[in-house]
Amino acid sequence: MDAPRFTDALTPAEADEVLALFDADTRPDGQEPLNEEARLLLRRPGATHWLVRDGADLAGYAQWQPDAGTGQIVVHPDHRRRGLGTALLAVLPERRVWAFGADAAASGFADASGLQPVRELLVLGRDLPADLGGRLPADVKVTGFTDADADAFIALNARAFAGHPEQGRFSASDLAARRAEAWWDADGLLLARRGERLVGFHWVKVHPDGRGEVYVIGVDPDAAGGGLGRGLLQAGLDRLAALGCPSVFLYVDGDNTRAVELYRRSGFDEVLRDVLFA
Repeated sequence: MDAPRFTDALTPAEADEVLALFDADTRPDGQEPLNEEARLLLRRPGATHWLVRDGADLAGYAQWQPDAGTGQIVVHPDHRRRGLGTALLAVLPERRVWAFGADAAASGFADASGLQPVRELLVLGRDLPADLGGRLPADVKVTGFTDADADAFIALNARAFAGHPEQGRFSASDLAARRAEAWWDADGLLLARRGERLVGFHWVKVHPDGRGEVYVIGVDPDAAGGGLGRGLLQAGLDRLAALGCPSVFLYVDGDNTRAVELYRRSGFDEVLRDVLFA
């Protein structure tokens, strides 16, 4: 087994190999070992990478995201229990690593490595259609995204997620990367306008298996209240239901009590949780 090899940029062939490893390690329940941002960074600057080979085969991979200060690790199922996870954890600049859909194996690895949970992302879901009773304020109009909305949307997102460790850094290049993805749908980025001003948005996503996702929902802090957030949630769920999605899920920080309570009141139950260990 080779030692982890460092690179600050993957070749296209290496990126394809990591995606094949990702597919091999995705659990039967659909839980994926790398999140969307990590997969996008396989072909974009903004991350560093380590590859472990067994002969010609890619046996393990680690990625470090400097802006977030977190890592992600994936080991091929045929190469587990051979110390690869420990070796990849050791090369990360800091011992801060995500476990997605954290199960007993991930928790056991973290415990054996002396790591503790420091952040939790709850994965909540519910069936569709859903009538939450949410209504938008009478003076708010919802439209789909257009090219002319890009700058205003980026600015609105920054206000809505100021201080958030990931979404608060969302940039024009991040938007461009999502618009290049096969799932992109301009009408799925619902923008709430009060006159000419953007005051909120609900970005929904349809997955290949037909499930819908509350991808991001945000409200300008200066426009909060009056049912805007709940109305946007309803508008997005209505769109997903109209597209034929039988269910919807979302991610929310476990310590975001206000948002968790809103979603639970809206019929969302916990499906999984992602844990950041450090």
